[in-house]
Amino acid sequence: MNWYKKIKIGTSRTLYHGTSINNYESIKNIGLIPDTGQFVRDSYQSDYEDAGIEFNPVPLTYATDKVDLSKAVISMIYSVSNFLKKYWKDVTSDELREYGMLIIIKEGEDYFERRPVEEEGPWGDWQGETDNRYPTVEPGDYFSENIQNPVEIITGDKMTKFLYTHELWPVSFINSKNEIRKLLLTLAIRYHIKENPTKKEKIIKRITNKINKLNDEEVKIQYEQYKRLTN
Repeated sequence: MNWYKKIKIGTSRTLYHGTSINNYESIKNIGLIPDTGQFVRDSYQSDYEDAGIEFNPVPLTYATDKVDLSKAVISMIYSVSNFLKKYWKDVTSDELREYGMLIIIKEGEDYFERRPVEEEGPWGDWQGETDNRYPTVEPGDYFSENIQNPVEIITGDKMTKFLYTHELWPVSFINSKNEIRKLLLTLAIRYHIKENPTKKEKIIKRITNKINKLNDEEVKIQYEQYKRLTN
């Protein structure tokens, strides 16, 4: 199966890559450098070793499009967790904001190949597929063997605002309870002040008191409701 042979992708679109700020200088000065990183090793190496196959994949740069932007967020969390030397689920929203980095690759499809989404079979085809040059590339993944430069780098509040507009912030599967509570407070105040702008201070005090009394599960429910009301 030679799915990895070059195919004209068509209309180019923007692609995204998630990492941590310890790679900032390298990416800023050189670009995204193909590599076999720890995320790839942790995801695939044990499967290779268990099957008695040498793990020596081609160094690649991975990317995703806006539809699967969550893949870039997962990659970012993992990179930050390695940078901080902690388990990825223990990374907090504040740490992700401080140490995370989203790379934007304009017209990325001009420089990346993509494994077909509709392909059937195992997601990693090293099992018996000796002609597969890229066994760690999963269906739907964008990948490249070449350095990608120039790119746009966003971090901090600019990054979190971008992810928020795509409903990916706060990140639900890391420690983001306080972040959700703060966002709920912002949305609720914004929504109710429109009802009576002249009583702004009273509205803020009343809503703050109510939200402070909610447990974490109630906060999540209310947050989803206010997101729908304010969008």
